[in-house]
Amino acid sequence: MALIRTHTKTFTDGVVTLRPMTDDDLPLLYRWNADPEFLHFSEGDVDPYTPEEVDSLYQSLSRSADCFIILVEDTPIGECRMQTIRSPFSPLLQSSTDCRRINITIGEPTFWGKEYGSHAIGLLCRFAFENTSCTHLFAEDIFDYNGRARKAFEKNGFKVYSTVPALSDEIPGTVTLFKGGVNKIF
Repeated sequence: MALIRTHTKTFTDGVVTLRPMTDDDLPLLYRWNADPEFLHFSEGDVDPYTPEEVDSLYQSLSRSADCFIILVEDTPIGECRMQTIRSPFSPLLQSSTDCRRINITIGEPTFWGKEYGSHAIGLLCRFAFENTSCTHLFAEDIFDYNGRARKAFEKNGFKVYSTVPALSDEIPGTVTLFKGGVNKIF
């Protein structure tokens, strides 16, 4: 039985391709989630994850999200996912509103800062707003020191929804960004 629930959605814009994540990607996910520099930007300063923790994490994530591997010229460089969320946010986002969350990480440092993340976010946005009932996308809890991530989302039309200031040198601040679909509230 497969650990990661997969799907059949594949997207490309000619620069990046998003293909379904599968169990065959676990060795990449183990490597990326054991890299302290990768984790610094995605999870904060945490201990590297064990393969068992990665298995559990992606098994759980894939049950509630569409998980993708980001490819550049058939080379896997990162992963992203989109999932429906209940809006814990503004009362303006009533229960009939379809809110989704995007998460993205580029696991290969040689591909950082080259706009591949922006392309992947753009593909997820187009899919969400053109092919689903999604009205709002969120990028939650981006660390204040991760300017590349924030820039990639803002390049795709995301705006600041809320900020949480740093509590100390050890506890960084975060920002949550959002994007509403055409003719949607906000």
